[in-house]
Amino acid sequence: MNTKSTCFSAITALVTAFSVEAQYTEVDISSQANADIQTYTDGGNYQLGGTTLTVAGVPFGLAELGGNPASTGVVQSGGGPFDYTFSVPSGTQATALYTLMNTAFGQPGVNEGSIVVTGTDGETATLTLTEGVNIRDHNNDGFVNTLSDPTVVSTYFQGGAPTTSGDIQTRLDRQELNLPSSFDGDTIASITFEGYAQGAPNGSAFLAGMTLSDSVPEGSLPFPYIAGLFLAMLAVARISRKSVEMKLAVVCSDR
Repeated sequence: MNTKSTCFSAITALVTAFSVEAQYTEVDISSQANADIQTYTDGGNYQLGGTTLTVAGVPFGLAELGGNPASTGVVQSGGGPFDYTFSVPSGTQATALYTLMNTAFGQPGVNEGSIVVTGTDGETATLTLTEGVNIRDHNNDGFVNTLSDPTVVSTYFQGGAPTTSGDIQTRLDRQELNLPSSFDGDTIASITFEGYAQGAPNGSAFLAGMTLSDSVPEGSLPFPYIAGLFLAMLAVARISRKSVEMKLAVVCSDR
């Protein structure tokens, strides 16, 4: 390995050491849960409410319907346009929102609704839910069973627990909404789930869980900041900044 590669590897290791772990805030949807997916087709496969489901490292608190421990509560309109707004713990900052959402029924390309995140300064970010793109029928039957958005992560269920093999009849899909820079330094005021509840065959979206994440993605720090961290660490070790800068310039230069 040449000296330039060695320098780059050392700085990459430094970035990893300073990576910030994601902080998750689960949004409680139980107060507005109005349907029980345990009663849907093959719904007995689903994990029960009152428990935590982790999807690709993101935790979701599953709701009960009306406090019933034998249920898995979701938010879904019975028909026509709907609008549900959820409160968020005061002071919550976030860089991304994760949702667990599917539909009952559904036809390709149908706009099923959206999730809108609003900051305390009035900024907004919207996740549009399109059948066959980032949302689909919860049951593997005669409606939409595929997704084209590669960021969606799916969890399948069998006998009340997640499974990676065997029966994949029922599922919950995790969507991701990265919040724009306008949210930087601000807190989240509310999250709104809105849509159309078109029923069969076009589909009705339901919400099973939401979690906010606040983190700095590993490897996202700019090079000047990385170098600054490196120099700061060496300064703590009482090494001359000037000496270090001269050595870095020699080691990292093209030869």
